[in-house]
Amino acid sequence: MADHSKDRLVFLDFDGVICDSLPECHAVSLAAYYRLYLKTVVPNDQDGVKEAVFRRLRPFIRRGGDYLFIQMAIHQGLSLESQSDFDSLVSGRQDLDDPFHELFYEARNELFRTDPDHWYALNPLYPGLKGLLRKHAEDPGFIILSTKEAHFIAEILRHHDIIWAEGRIYCSGKERKLAFIDRLMDELDGSVGLFIDDQLDHFKGQSRHPVRCLLADWGYVMPAWRDSGLVQTVSLEALEAVLDAG
Repeated sequence: MADHSKDRLVFLDFDGVICDSLPECHAVSLAAYYRLYLKTVVPNDQDGVKEAVFRRLRPFIRRGGDYLFIQMAIHQGLSLESQSDFDSLVSGRQDLDDPFHELFYEARNELFRTDPDHWYALNPLYPGLKGLLRKHAEDPGFIILSTKEAHFIAEILRHHDIIWAEGRIYCSGKERKLAFIDRLMDELDGSVGLFIDDQLDHFKGQSRHPVRCLLADWGYVMPAWRDSGLVQTVSLEALEAVLDAG
């Protein structure tokens, strides 16, 4: 492993960077939207058309409750072609923002409690990530920063035999990720940061520290984001070299 200065901090997103959680988020959001919110049965989708729409809209997600907005859009036949379309849907129903988030986690907790083996199976890691995380598991400069609640991340890592200190797993919640990174760099005396995420919006805004932002091109990324030139991208194949080089 390269010898890094102790003041360099690496921030890795979880969903879409480390873990391909889309199957779990699809199953959980279906249960949360139809069974818990609408109080009805989950509709049949044998041809997979609705799941394909869910997959297409997944890049617009920022936190758990957003998945129910996707389910609502599919259920109501709404056309969402851009991040701004999705954001307009959410801002127009702010009354549902926190309730949807709570219902999503209620359904996730229920699935984890009643069928943990199935829950773990719905949360595979991307190829090569297990080895990379184990390689850096004891490095205090490597931090997982997600909008997912930290204890679920810890559970998935343990299932994959990755021993990662829970004190180095953070949930940013509704806070802007670069602002969260600024606070952590102050608290941890970091001077240089590397931030890898698959949601373009998480790179927006200013940082008080020099933070290199890389878009994970294997995650839930819109092709237009890769082609925009707004942010540098990194491939799964190049990730290890980037982490070692800083």
